Amino acid sequence: MHSQIIGISGSPIKNSNTDRLIKAVLDSSGLSTEFVKLSKINVRPCIACLGCKKDNICKVNDDFPVLAEKVRKAGAVVVGGYSPYGSVDGFTKAFLERLFSLRHQNGLNRGKLAVVVATGIGRGAPGLEQASSQIAHALTLEGMEVLGQLMVTGNPECLVCGYGETCPMSALPWVFGDDVKVTPDKFCNVEDQEETWQRAQALGRDIADRLRKHLKM
Repeated sequence: MHSQIIGISGSPIKNSNTDRLIKAVLDSSGLSTEFVKLSKINVRPCIACLGCKKDNICKVNDDFPVLAEKVRKAGAVVVGGYSPYGSVDGFTKAFLERLFSLRHQNGLNRGKLAVVVATGIGRGAPGLEQASSQIAHALTLEGMEVLGQLMVTGNPECLVCGYGETCPMSALPWVFGDDVKVTPDKFCNVEDQEETWQRAQALGRDIADRLRKHLKM
């Protein structure tokens, strides 16, 4: 029995805001789901070998071919990443690149439903909208229907590294202003971002409704 929705997170942080929002979409659907954390498996970037050109099966010997089969059989995907250096993270980007093996000639993901989750590294930090747009664009190229893009205010690594208050390269002054101190109020949890959290749950229900209607057709 394959999962009806696959949630895929590019965030390497354990139980991150990105993870939890993806799971909120999955859980609210009431359907069979699977959550995949890319940092726990081995998915390299596409090497443009074209080994997939005849059968849409990637020939690179890592964990992507197994994941690709799960994505192919699912009715919907929820793809989440974060935005270091003003762009989508490497784990998510590698996964999106590898979807090429399913796209060319046959478009095996056409018509699949999708939701995008993107988490920023701080309040107003550039990169959040860019990461969200990059993920949505890649899924649209696959022929998927993007039902929504969820954007989360996240936390810069400088809050937890232990040197954020003194490091000359710290992002904290950039995010919070000069002479900032690391205090509990500086941390952001996605559950406290009520509009985003509620929209995630609504999108999960929307996916379920759409997939059920499709099965009845």
